[in-house]
Amino acid sequence: MFWHKTTISTDTAAIFADMERRNMWGLIIAVFLLAAAECAAQSDEGMEAIVTFLGADSPEDVDDEDAERLAHYIARPLKLNQASMPRIVDSGLLDRYRAASLHDYIQRHGEVLSLAELALIDGFSDAFVQRLAPFISLESSSLPGESPDAEGNLRGDLALKAGAKHNEGMFWTTALKARLEAGDGLSAALAFTSPYGRFDAENMTYSISVLWRCRKLHTDFILGDFNARFGQGLALWNGLSLSSLSSPSAIMKNPTGLSQTSSFTGNYAFTGVGVETSIKSLAVSAFLAFPGIKTTFRNVKVMPALNLSYYWRYGQVAATYVSGKVSIDTRMCIRGVDVFAETVYDCINRVPAALCGTVFPAGEHLSMAAILRYYPVSLNADHSGAICSNTSARNEYGTTFTLEYNPMNRHRVLAAIDAAHFPEPKKGDRGESLQGKCMLQWEWHALSWILVKARFAERYRTWGDAFRTDVKADVQTQLGEFRVNLRLNALKCRGWGGLTYLEGGYEAGRILLWVRQGFFHIDDWNDRIYAYERGAPGGFRVPAYYGRGLWTAVTASVRFRQAGRLYFRAAYTGYPFPQEKEKPGKAELELQYVYDF
Repeated sequence: MFWHKTTISTDTAAIFADMERRNMWGLIIAVFLLAAAECAAQSDEGMEAIVTFLGADSPEDVDDEDAERLAHYIARPLKLNQASMPRIVDSGLLDRYRAASLHDYIQRHGEVLSLAELALIDGFSDAFVQRLAPFISLESSSLPGESPDAEGNLRGDLALKAGAKHNEGMFWTTALKARLEAGDGLSAALAFTSPYGRFDAENMTYSISVLWRCRKLHTDFILGDFNARFGQGLALWNGLSLSSLSSPSAIMKNPTGLSQTSSFTGNYAFTGVGVETSIKSLAVSAFLAFPGIKTTFRNVKVMPALNLSYYWRYGQVAATYVSGKVSIDTRMCIRGVDVFAETVYDCINRVPAALCGTVFPAGEHLSMAAILRYYPVSLNADHSGAICSNTSARNEYGTTFTLEYNPMNRHRVLAAIDAAHFPEPKKGDRGESLQGKCMLQWEWHALSWILVKARFAERYRTWGDAFRTDVKADVQTQLGEFRVNLRLNALKCRGWGGLTYLEGGYEAGRILLWVRQGFFHIDDWNDRIYAYERGAPGGFRVPAYYGRGLWTAVTASVRFRQAGRLYFRAAYTGYPFPQEKEKPGKAELELQYVYDF
């Protein structure tokens, strides 16, 4: 059934190419008819919860691998009362000291039976528990002290994806992802993606990993691809990081140590072997990675790393070594105030680097955060994911201040300001470079069924295009099974750019459907605007819009009773309006089938 539908989609994409030369509006109508003919639907399952948990202000600022990982726990919530502490840390939902505090509470008082009770545990709060709620379950164990997940029950999921794109030629993509877990002790994952283009090994990205958790020894063994995230990311943190203009909840990072990866987009993962063990309040993580082993065997490097972490109910302190860098980091929660810091010494270049910050409640509905950072020019920033205003954690001295005001869930105001000094001049600048950024976002629940969002962001720098102003407004409504979203986005940098879209959604039981129509007028690449596109799990995409055109997208999904869920996406982007350089239209079709058990 899956491959049969893929063939139909391929033929339809070829028809799109011919129709584009004849009648653009006919093509748009064909997209809608195709969606109805396929009888499928698609949803943006949990993206709002993911954005809130990560502390980002919009889906455009979310890392695709983080979005995929958290989407897994929305579909299959983590059972806090039954999962082991290593499994909780591995999920990335709780850091070690929160996991230790939870474990200590359960040992002394029994299982947590409500979110209100969870919020009373040291290190937790009402605000944090609200963000955490969509990803967890407080399901009780069948017997006191027994963990059903540890009994070897098999569970897993399988995702198959195929797509076709026509843009001055026909291109194809295929992907597969599978994960199998045997209780809480054994997990194996496989994922590969052949991006649009030739179907060969050179273009393919893939990840393979096996995790064995020995509960008696309190030790995890990982072979294959894995994530390594320690401290505040200054020494070792693979993957992308949020912007320095983030909410207070995102300023302080939550290190997860070594964790298995099973992502369509796991390009930042390390490949090798790792081990993580704990002895009471001491955790030891070590791995041996081989960068370059997936691309060529000629330039394979050997990268050892070691981390020692001591944690307790109110915080943790850790030491990390990797690639000639040694770091000491700490984080504590003292009466609701979080304090964190990390210091790194680059032994090869003989330079130090540091960051420190705090997150604190300034009132019943007000929280604030601040961070200072010192990243010298000669610092080795490889494998660093620390918060910065630049593209890497080097050549920057900066500070960030952010606050969030949320009274009675009616209004939410988020404000942030960031200032950075770059000792090494940027391209085209004379002397030392400077940059300042600010952001103000306001959310208003006008009625129970209307949400209004407005965001203003400004950037000034002493090189290139000095000013960049971005203004965005969203109006979201929900009436029963129907939803309507409207976006208006204007950007001024080298010139002016504008983007708008209107989308409608329908959700009824097992069927979900979204239809979007958008327009954009952007004459310069420096004024490009990014907009999040809905897709199937693992299909996270944030394309950049440029030129004078329009796009139509239909995304849908339908769940079968015992046979998983089928996702469908059809989109067309055209450029019918006069512009300096003619651009060909683009048509896309994608199908994805997800089965979990």
